[in-house]
Amino acid sequence: MDYSMAEIRAFNATFQTGNFTRAAALLSVSQPAITAQIRKLESRFSTPLLERFNKGVRATELGTQLYRITRQYHDLEAAIEVLSNPTLSPGKMTLKVANASSIIFMPLIAEFSRRFPLTTLKIESVTTSECKELVLNRKVDIGLFPLRDENRELSRLAFTSHRLTAVLRPDHALAGKNSLSVRDLANEPLIVYKPEAYTQHQLEEVFGRHQLTVSGNVVVDNRMDMSEAVCHGLGIGFVLEQDLRPDPRFIVLPIVEATDDVIEHVVWIKNRRSLPGIRDFIQLAMELRCGTFISAEVS
Repeated sequence: MDYSMAEIRAFNATFQTGNFTRAAALLSVSQPAITAQIRKLESRFSTPLLERFNKGVRATELGTQLYRITRQYHDLEAAIEVLSNPTLSPGKMTLKVANASSIIFMPLIAEFSRRFPLTTLKIESVTTSECKELVLNRKVDIGLFPLRDENRELSRLAFTSHRLTAVLRPDHALAGKNSLSVRDLANEPLIVYKPEAYTQHQLEEVFGRHQLTVSGNVVVDNRMDMSEAVCHGLGIGFVLEQDLRPDPRFIVLPIVEATDDVIEHVVWIKNRRSLPGIRDFIQLAMELRCGTFISAEVS
C-alpha cells in the first residue's frame, strides 16, 4: 500500500500542533487540504488516528505509534537534499536548541548566528533532564547539556568540563579557606535545588560518598535564585564552576571531595547529524570547544 509524503506531512503537522488550522499554517497550505490528506491516510487503517474535539485533535494510541515512525520522514527528505547538494548551507531555516547553561553555550550559539545569519535560532533554556527529553522527542535539533549516560539514539560531543563548587558571602566564617570539605558544609545552613536539578544530583552524590545527607532550609529553582539567596545571607549555595558569573557579592570555593568532572555536551539524534543546521552546529562546536578532549569523546 502506497502512503504519500503529503499525507504524512499533514498528519505529523496536526499531531505536533494539535489543530488542523495550525497544521495548515505550519505547512503553508489550506485547512481543507490538511483534512483531506488525513482523511485519506485514516482510510487505510481500521481505527482512527486522531480524536476530534471542539478546539482541536489528539492522537489515539495508533496515531501516536504512527507518529513515532513517521516523524523521521522530514529528516529523510532533508538527507536526500544533502546528498544531491553536499555543500548546502543552513540558509533560511529555523534551528531549535535546548540549552541548560547559557553562560557556557551562548558564545557558541552567538557565533553560529554570526556565521549563518539567515538561520533563525529558537532557544529554550530548560533543565538538563528537559533538554534530553526535547532532543529525544525531536522537539529541538540540538541539546546543550551534560549527558552522563550513553543512549543508543543520541550522539554527543564533549564541549567543556567543570566541577561542583560552593558559593558563599565574602564575610562568611569559612570564606578565608582555599577550599571546603563536605564536613565543613554539613554543619552550615545550605541552599539546595529541587530534586530533579542536575547540580542537586551532583551535590547528593558527593555528600553520599561520605555518608552525609544534604539538608537545606532553602530550596531554589535556578542558579540566579541561589546566588541571590547567598548574597542575602540565607546560607551556602552550590554551582558548577562555569555556570556563574563573577560577582563581588559572593565567592566561589572548590569542594575537596568534588573530584569528578562534569562534561558539558553538544547532543543530537544520531541519524540527524548530516542535516543542514545540525551538521554545521556540530562542526562549529568542534572548532570552538573549550579545553582538550580526545576524539573518543565524540560518540
